[in-house]
Amino acid sequence: MIEYSIYFVLTFLLSTLFAIAGLGSAIALVPLLNIFGLSFDIARATGLFVNFISTVTISFLNFKKNLFEKSFVLPLILSSMVMAYIGAKISLMVDKEIVKVIFGYTLLLLASMILFIKIKPKEESLGINKKLLIVVGSIGGFFSGFLGIGGGSIIAPILIFFGYDPKKIAIGISFVIPFSSIVAFGSYASIIEIDFMLLTIISIAAFLGGILGNYLLHFKVSAPTIKKLIAVVLYILAIKLILLS
Repeated sequence: MIEYSIYFVLTFLLSTLFAIAGLGSAIALVPLLNIFGLSFDIARATGLFVNFISTVTISFLNFKKNLFEKSFVLPLILSSMVMAYIGAKISLMVDKEIVKVIFGYTLLLLASMILFIKIKPKEESLGINKKLLIVVGSIGGFFSGFLGIGGGSIIAPILIFFGYDPKKIAIGISFVIPFSSIVAFGSYASIIEIDFMLLTIISIAAFLGGILGNYLLHFKVSAPTIKKLIAVVLYILAIKLILLS
């Protein structure tokens, strides 16, 4: 029970923090669960499930607030789901250590671009760019399945680079992550043994963290703050991938 309590606290804190940016917390939760005793495969599957629970809560709340933008969100959802499945399958055949290092340095570059390159929003021209959204969703979905992380950490910086408003991205990604995460989770769950008690406890923590994070997103945090938070998240992920590979 002590271990489960630790997992609950970790999940609640991380789900709250990452929900503020509309992201899943698996990118930080997976290595921490691994450090606290879970195998890497179980930690990845658990992290993906947490992504699903925490962001499905956010997406439901955002949907009730009429924040669902069909033309913006659907291309991201469909492309990320397909590529999350493909990424999970390919992960069983490719040397993940090499990919992690390359991915880590890529995230360092993306995070630096978010923090230091000033780009004015161009929402009117990019809002109907379905091809761009499909490509970005595919990239995010692939890495979600391949590495067992939330695709939002990939989708967000690319869209920010092209000029989308960080707050709009955070809200949009909240609808995308549940689908890519549950598809990737299903792929991992089919080959490993799942601790359902652990999933239950962590799901409750993720649900509560998702509600608190969503509240902070809409009422306490500005778009520039979200932008910085996303960049910090990417730096953390990059360091994790590079140092632990």
